[in-house]
Amino acid sequence: MSEEKGRVVRVGDVEVNLEEVVSGGGMEEIGDIATIATDILHEMGEKRLRQWKPKLNIFADATDIAEWDSVLLSRYCPVYTEIKRKRDYGLESSLREACRGLSRQLAFARELLDLSIELFGRDKEIEIGHSITYPTLNISMLTGFYTKNLGDMDRALSYAESQLSKLLSSDSPGVAETEEKTLHAGALILLAMEISEAIKMCCFDFYNAGKQPATEYSDFPKVETEVGIGAVDTTKPVIVFLGNNFMPAWFAIEYIRRAGLEDTVEVCGAGAVGHDIPRFYKRGKVLTSATKIRKVFRTGIPDVVVVSDSCFEFDLLAEAKRVDAKVIACGNKAGSGLEDRSDDSVEVEEIIKEMMENDLPGIKLTNLEKAGELAVKLAQEIKRRGKRKKSYLLSEDEIKEESSRCKSCDTCSGVCPSRLALSRAMKGGVKTLADAYDGCIFCGECERACPEGIPVMDLIISAASATGKLREERYLMRAGRGPMSELEWRDLTFGIILGGNGPGMVNIIGCGNYPGSEREVADIARYFLERNALVTVSGCVAADVARYFDAEERKFLFEQYIAAGVLKGLVNFGGCTAISHVTSAVYRGALVGSGYVPKANWTQIADYLYARLPVVVILWGAAAEEMYAVASGLVRSGIPVVVGPSGFKFKRYFMGDKYDRSKWWMYDGVTGEKKEVEPCPVHMLVPVETKEEAIAMCAKLLHRPLALRDPRLASLEAANEAHKDFFGEYPDDWYLYVRSEHELHVMRRMELLRKLEQEHGWEIEGMRIKRARHRSGELMDMAEYNRRYGIQLGRYSTLVPRLIVNRHLPEIGSAPQ
Repeated sequence: MSEEKGRVVRVGDVEVNLEEVVSGGGMEEIGDIATIATDILHEMGEKRLRQWKPKLNIFADATDIAEWDSVLLSRYCPVYTEIKRKRDYGLESSLREACRGLSRQLAFARELLDLSIELFGRDKEIEIGHSITYPTLNISMLTGFYTKNLGDMDRALSYAESQLSKLLSSDSPGVAETEEKTLHAGALILLAMEISEAIKMCCFDFYNAGKQPATEYSDFPKVETEVGIGAVDTTKPVIVFLGNNFMPAWFAIEYIRRAGLEDTVEVCGAGAVGHDIPRFYKRGKVLTSATKIRKVFRTGIPDVVVVSDSCFEFDLLAEAKRVDAKVIACGNKAGSGLEDRSDDSVEVEEIIKEMMENDLPGIKLTNLEKAGELAVKLAQEIKRRGKRKKSYLLSEDEIKEESSRCKSCDTCSGVCPSRLALSRAMKGGVKTLADAYDGCIFCGECERACPEGIPVMDLIISAASATGKLREERYLMRAGRGPMSELEWRDLTFGIILGGNGPGMVNIIGCGNYPGSEREVADIARYFLERNALVTVSGCVAADVARYFDAEERKFLFEQYIAAGVLKGLVNFGGCTAISHVTSAVYRGALVGSGYVPKANWTQIADYLYARLPVVVILWGAAAEEMYAVASGLVRSGIPVVVGPSGFKFKRYFMGDKYDRSKWWMYDGVTGEKKEVEPCPVHMLVPVETKEEAIAMCAKLLHRPLALRDPRLASLEAANEAHKDFFGEYPDDWYLYVRSEHELHVMRRMELLRKLEQEHGWEIEGMRIKRARHRSGELMDMAEYNRRYGIQLGRYSTLVPRLIVNRHLPEIGSAPQ
């Protein structure tokens, strides 16, 4: 029983003053905050309110989550790599980078939301599915409410837009204040991405695991999405969609379905839209990441290119003209220099006639439905007239002729991000040039720098075609499936939290912007899958994971592993906006284990998952400000992030110091005693440069101070094995995570016990640890060691003083777990 009177809410026998509970004192600013707060307190219930004093960040400002941000900033030191002016230390550039990324995602979410409201109305229901108990958690964690319809989405998005204005307009006097804003921008971008994701699934029928029976998770969606240039049938009209907005493709496909053209028109995409299309049209093909789009043009694949606003800018019109492709630009910024036909009332057929007869390179058209129909009909007309060349690739003789102009000055190699030996490749012939294809990111720097004007990318791509590489670039993957359910987390909890049958959950996200082989990201995924981890992918990296093919089993990686969110599962959440499913999945994991209310309760949820859930994100090939903001949001959620392979180009990191014992502690959640714990996660945002470093660091960051015995064994073994395999020795701090001989893998136990004795001064008796060397240097028996170092297994503990159980109130039931 509960009741509300004025600013005091009574839940059972507990009275709560709303003005003390709601952060920021903003109850006068937003009239319904009191109603939201009251609902949350009722949902928490009397028992929880007796245990802790609640603190709610409803419609949170940056400073409203300072309680948790201060925990992170006191333990991890922000390190900045770009200093533009005195006393800046990279702070302001870090915040600006995050806000630029946030701004782009807010703009896309607003465009999509406004169109959806126009098409479906504000009352259109947002129903994620029967298997999702807690929907839109990125939204509820900041606002305090779940979104039930598009009107609620508008409310949440308007809040995020107002927050961006605050982040950009107010002064930041120091590190803590600026970092609070940067972290807040990260949390907000995940909210914006979640709005886009929910609309895609609920309004446009994107694949959504939340609406699937649990029995179908293991094979949902089917492994049927084709990836790569070799998958395209260029005998048909080919439309290539680029950018962040899937709506032109959606309208085009609606027209294709109405006209019965599914078998006669090829629909392809690159970048974000490339990963969106297969979620609502299974014939859609993913060509490559947005950063490598030039190779799609140079092959001459597209008849028509439809481009919306994108994370990346490149010479679109110049590339399209090289291969006689027509451009339809649909964004506010896309298509600079093209004639704007958005306000024309003429029919599509008349526009096509003008474009063909006047040889127009393209047009700008912001009417997305009309643009979709135009793309299909224009591609058909181009193919019917046969005006494009049969091939835009160079012949072997032309390759040799162009290569012979190289003076071996190595200017191209000097500017190449992949450090390819391009001069040597041109002297080496067709096969040597083809070998450069796998490492090329097709940025065009080589061509811009070449004093002889050699079309280096054309040589590489044409050589790859001549040797059969382009034809063989054909892979299979699962399309993005959307959210992860509570049921999957329950299975995963027994696997990694209780059973220790796998090291944890490894999430790989990114833009596909990495020098070196695209296969590296597949190698990372396969490494952890073979060791029983759950691996998820989001963004352009999903297509690169698809590149792995097991020649012995004759299967692609997505065919080898089930699609369920369980141990040894490989889950593709979707494109860029689907990164929001990473945090929502982890929040659900915290809820399954704790039962906490995931509404405006940031500190308590983050505190729980940070210390308990073995979850890490590998951000591989970041290329846009969006990824910078995303990294900040993940860190604020309590999820460590490994950035590579050009990790040292990131603008800031969150680094821990394992040697500073004063940083590594937790409170006993019942007694309030402050206890020293293992230094983990040792970093929250850390750079690496190789896949081996990424794997070893990721394994290391799976350690958690509140893990039970078997999960401790699993994470310690993962870290030891990776470091030993790649670097020939164990990590220099592995012994800091040992609290029992039973936490040492049975195949290494004898070796590691010997090292504890000989290298670290522990006392070993047979196969048992008799006495351990404390970090203070004292030698003590294991009972005393475990009393003074680390948290008793299963004991409730916290990093936040407020979350120590209230002792002055009579308790109902047992202490929290």
